[in-house]
Amino acid sequence: MGDVTKGVQAGFIATVVISIIMVVQHALGFLPQVNIIAMWMSAAGMPNSPGIAWILHFAMGVGLWGTIFSVVSPHLPGPHWFRGAVFSVFTWLAMMTLFLTAAGLPVFAVGLGPTIPVATLVLHLIFGLVLGETYHLLLHYTSSEVDENA
Repeated sequence: MGDVTKGVQAGFIATVVISIIMVVQHALGFLPQVNIIAMWMSAAGMPNSPGIAWILHFAMGVGLWGTIFSVVSPHLPGPHWFRGAVFSVFTWLAMMTLFLTAAGLPVFAVGLGPTIPVATLVLHLIFGLVLGETYHLLLHYTSSEVDENA
């Protein structure tokens, strides 16, 4: 079993990274149909509660995915960044099958075009790459490796 604390920390960092991307994407008006926070509000049955949607978004990325990644990472092949990418495909599949239906959308957004599945896959891959590499750095970085006089 991996280090759950470091998995949660890595999940937090990865969630912050994709959250920044989501905020910028929304501010630029790029792919407006891909609004994960609006999907969270719909899934939670709270259409006017973006704060709760952001809390759910972070709870999923940090608590659930960070924890699960720390447990399954030792059993995945390849370097940590690759493990994160592989793991993120599974998180994306969960989104496409479970989360979208909870948000009132069809599985894999069938009939809505390729934008939602492709854009969310890209976001999940970014999440996974950051998650995997951050987890690796947290596991193997020690303060004794840093020369504070440099």
